This record gives sequence, structure tokens and C-alpha cells, in this order.
Amino acid sequence: MSCPWRDKVAQYVDNELDAAAQQQFSAHLGDCRECTAAVNEQMELKKALRLAGHNFSAPPELHASVYRMIHPPKAVSPWWKWVMAPVCVILVGVIGYLEFPRSHPDPMMARLVDQHVTNLASANPVDVISQDIHTVKPWFQGKLPFTFNLPELAGSDFKLDGAKVAYAEQRPGAELWYEAGLHKISVFIFQARGTEDKTVASHDLSFNVTRWRQGGLEYYLVTDASQDEAGKLVQLFKSANR
Repeated sequence: MSCPWRDKVAQYVDNELDAAAQQQFSAHLGDCRECTAAVNEQMELKKALRLAGHNFSAPPELHASVYRMIHPPKAVSPWWKWVMAPVCVILVGVIGYLEFPRSHPDPMMARLVDQHVTNLASANPVDVISQDIHTVKPWFQGKLPFTFNLPELAGSDFKLDGAKVAYAEQRPGAELWYEAGLHKISVFIFQARGTEDKTVASHDLSFNVTRWRQGGLEYYLVTDASQDEAGKLVQLFKSANR
């Protein structure tokens, strides 16, 4: 029998539900295999589309064809121009989607938001389950080519649930899973590329994403909690890794 929540899967994956409904659906995923499988399927489809957008571009012939439609010969009647106008708009939109997929200040942010949503839908979002930082940190030894410190959480509103190894842009990294009340938080850590060293906060629909670099490492925090709440955990990580 189909789950009555099943028709909300697409809205959940695209972050189109309001904040309360998003949290209710996240909680529902913990008990519903059908919706969990559907969310994972939708996430894989999104990743495949984004990959296709990066790997394929419109051929020159299509560019030339669209140009001719936008700039038709003078002999073309005004009536024909009106008919072709919406067609041109559609074709230009298709070309724009193929050549400029999902714009974002940092493409990694979009990928890691997808990973965070996948974790929300997973019954087992981590490989090592522990609230003890002295258990989680040593677990990464031999799995990553770098090390980092985990913040002490005593007296804070955060709780560490566990961790696993993550991969993005062919780089291995750490993925840490936290709770703050009803909110889930993913913290991703990779070796840094480039020399930019500043904190960048972004809002991806219902998720807040913060990126910063410190000590040769690149950190990403993804959550549906408020930016103020996310900022508190960011500061704890910065202090622990000074």
C-alpha cells in the first residue's frame, strides 16, 4: 500500500515544503522505508542531472539555429516573428541550463546540501556512532590524509551523533553528524584548494550553508537551523582548530 506521504517526496527533496512540514517529513523518514527509498532515488536523479549539465554543452549548430530565430531575415513576416518568440525563449533556456547548471558561489555547497538531504533520509547516516569526540577523531586515522580537532560540546546545545568518510570532487573528507534540538547538522571537512581564507554563509532554500578555511582545511556546515545557531557551532570548530 502506498504511503500517504509519498506525494510530498519531490517537494521535500527540492526544499519546497515550509520549515515545519520539512521537519515533519524528516521525522517520518525514520519510520518509512518507502519514502526513504523514494527520496534516495530523487537525490540520485538530481545528481545525475547536475553531472550531465557539467559534462554536456549545446552543439554549435544549435547556437546558430537559435541565433537565426532571434535574428530572422527581414523577409520574415511580423506574424511569424510572434510565433517564433516563445520558441526562442525556450531554446535559450535549454542552452542556459546545459551550459550554466545551477549557479552557486561554490559548487561544492550544492553537492553537500544534496548529501545532507540524503543523510536525513537515511536510516544509517553515519558509519561510526558515538557522542565521544575521543572515539570519533581516532576513527578517521588511516582513512584521511589530514587530521583535525573536534570541539568540546559540554554546556552547548549541540550533540555529536557520529561520523563517516565523505567524497566530493574526488577528495576524501570527514562528515560529522550533529543535533541541535530538532535540527540536524552536517559538518564536512576536506583538504583546502586555493588560498582564499574567509568565511562565506549562503542560504540554499531551507538550508543554511557556511564555508570557511582554517589550517589548510576547508569546512562546510549544512543545516536547517538558523544562521545564528549554525554560527555557534562554526565558532566552536574554529576555536578547537586554532
